[in-house]
Amino acid sequence: MYICNVGVFIMSTLNSKFRDIRAMEAFVAVVSCGSMTGAGKALGISQPAVTRLVRDLETYVGFDLFQRNGPIISPTEQGMRFYEESQRVMANLDHLKERARAIKDSSISAIDIVATPTMAAGLVAPILARLSDLLPKLVHIETTNAERVVHTVRQRTADLGFSAFPVDHERLSCLAKFDSTLVAVVKTGSIYDTGEPLPLSVFSDVRLATVGNSFRVRNQIMYALNEQNIRLKAEILTNSSLNAVMAARSDLGIAICDPVTAFGVPVEGVTVRPLATHFKYSWGMFSALDSNMQDHFTQLTDAFSDVSEDIVSKAANVR
Repeated sequence: MYICNVGVFIMSTLNSKFRDIRAMEAFVAVVSCGSMTGAGKALGISQPAVTRLVRDLETYVGFDLFQRNGPIISPTEQGMRFYEESQRVMANLDHLKERARAIKDSSISAIDIVATPTMAAGLVAPILARLSDLLPKLVHIETTNAERVVHTVRQRTADLGFSAFPVDHERLSCLAKFDSTLVAVVKTGSIYDTGEPLPLSVFSDVRLATVGNSFRVRNQIMYALNEQNIRLKAEILTNSSLNAVMAARSDLGIAICDPVTAFGVPVEGVTVRPLATHFKYSWGMFSALDSNMQDHFTQLTDAFSDVSEDIVSKAANVR
């Protein structure tokens, strides 16, 4: 949970030359505002004060956070990575008061969710909607890639993770898992909007739009295309299946995407079609293996199952 991590961080700052959390706040503000001056205005302090705080932070972490060219600054690669971690720490501190009150009252003040963009768009909101009266005061949702989802849950900087499989299950507790198939998404009224399952051979003549992760969805597609000796005309590769659906809507090609996006994110102007070739797609909800919130996940797991079963049913009955 966040409290342990924040506690360790605060203790470390008290025992070091790092002045206080204000330096990290200044750094986050500089990256967000794009300049020391802008950060000073946002924080209500002078530009020289922001500069000093950032310099203190660079001394503390031991590397440059910014590349400097006169008044123009930009985050270094290490600086951007540290920015992501700093945002989490600052969010943790913002939540700390509510979490402390919850500990006192033996309640849950917040729940932190990390999900892939697909899961966040197609699953998380409908799940939370089923529990609207039971939700804690604060629900924090972060989207990232599947590998980062797993890492974040393992590090206990999120309570729950939602991702497509496969994922590395080590130190993770899978609370629920569902299987379905990939589907095609075509522009409504196009020549491909028919009642027959769509053969992969169409991609010799029309552009394929899909998620570009070679080890997940696209891996299955490329393997099947090679097996059937089909040469792609062209591709649109993206990190979000919703982008692929929107490409199909714009008649840029045909999308092959997961059923969570196809049925969980309704988009006007497209039709979901079955594929003649079967591609398995699995997704799940998981927590850290030793999470101390396991007893509170039952209703969330039930809601996840209800939403996922509806998606599985729609995918099975698509015509």
